[in-house]
Order: sequence, then structure tokens, then C-alpha cells
Amino acid sequence: MERERASEIEVGHFDAIVGAAILNFARLPNGEYLVKGKTVTGFANVEKDFADNAVWNMNLLPRDRHVMPWRIEDALRARGANFIQAGLWRAFAVRDGNLVTGQQNFSGTETARLVIETLGR
Repeated sequence: MERERASEIEVGHFDAIVGAAILNFARLPNGEYLVKGKTVTGFANVEKDFADNAVWNMNLLPRDRHVMPWRIEDALRARGANFIQAGLWRAFAVRDGNLVTGQQNFSGTETARLVIETLGR
């Protein structure tokens, strides 16, 4: 599925994503990661830190365990993405070419606005 989405974006089709985890795996037909050189957003490290601290402070998880096992922001940066975010729990979306990404679940409206704007062009 990741390769199909990446190929569609590469040939000019449009994709919108809220929850950017799939972008960590999406590759273009030439083997490069789809996010390389793209500006994207997703669940930010500051949000993951907040979630971890909340459960740790309530003693729901030991401090060596995390709510989310990996960091999307770090992973996408490692793949060559220009990862940007609007801060803790902020509604935010960004468009880079045919790819629209939303920061997290509070970003649905902003993501939809960018999709509508893009399709309206």
C-alpha cells in the first residue's frame, strides 16, 4: 500500500494524511523515501513527551515504557523530511505539492481546508 500511495503522489495524484506513520514506510519506485525533501507534519515529539509524562505521573506506566513506541517526528526527519509542527496539541496542517499532512487528531479541519483548497485549483 505504501508503494502504491507513493507512486500515485509521484505521478501527480493527491493524498491527504492525518497520522503520518505510513509516511515512514512509503517509498518511491526508485527506492527513495517519499518524504525525502518534503515538508510534512505529524504527531510531534512535544506531544509524545506530554503523553509519556502524563501516564508516568499517574503511575500508569514505568518510566522505561512509552505510550507510543517510536517517534514519528524523529523517524521522518531521519528519512530526509522537513518536519514542522505548531506546538503542543495545536491544530495544524501543511501541504507540499500533492501531499497534505495533519499534525494529529485535532488537525482534521485544517487538513480538510487544505484538501479543499488544493482540489479547487
